[in-house]
Amino acid sequence: MRTVSYSDFKSRFTSAIGVDSLLVVEETALKNSLNDRVKGAWTRARWPELMSLKEKTVAAVSSPIAADKAVQIDNDSDIMDVFAVFDKNPLSDRTAFKLEYQLINGYLILPADSKHTSIFVLGNQVTPSDYGTGTTAIPRFLERYLLLACVASFYKEDGQLEKSIQQEALAEEALLLEMDRVERLEAQNKITINTYPSYSFGVNILTTV
Repeated sequence: MRTVSYSDFKSRFTSAIGVDSLLVVEETALKNSLNDRVKGAWTRARWPELMSLKEKTVAAVSSPIAADKAVQIDNDSDIMDVFAVFDKNPLSDRTAFKLEYQLINGYLILPADSKHTSIFVLGNQVTPSDYGTGTTAIPRFLERYLLLACVASFYKEDGQLEKSIQQEALAEEALLLEMDRVERLEAQNKITINTYPSYSFGVNILTTV
């Protein structure tokens, strides 16, 4: 994935608001705004640049739910939202099948009679929350949206509401253009995935306290 450095992003931000440098409090506000805006944009579309395919081990769990075939997702370090689950790596094995699953209480649950001991989970990466400090590489495809959105936040905090509204509209337009790009790419690159016949989900989920 192509990225832009935080230092370059900050330089473009200061240029956009017409200053040479930021006060400490202003840069703190920029970092907070940047991280907040990234979180909002991260799940607006299934961004190809943020896709991740990871192999996960399937195991029985008893708390906080009881299930025979499960994978914990809510504390995962490399998958945030689950888009699809496969029995094999669909990128390298043409015999891979898409599996049925449910997401319950932070766990990905397979049917109780599933024979799989590992699965491949397709989803998006976990959103960083430390842009400008720990994480310094910003996704380039989101750069224009983030720049306009952060400028809008700056103007709002500065009491320049008219300018803030204008920048907010431009930011949303930039994000919608990127979302349109994703939809066109998905239509062009759509592939056929094998799926197992539908069957009842034979697993009892018990919530425990």
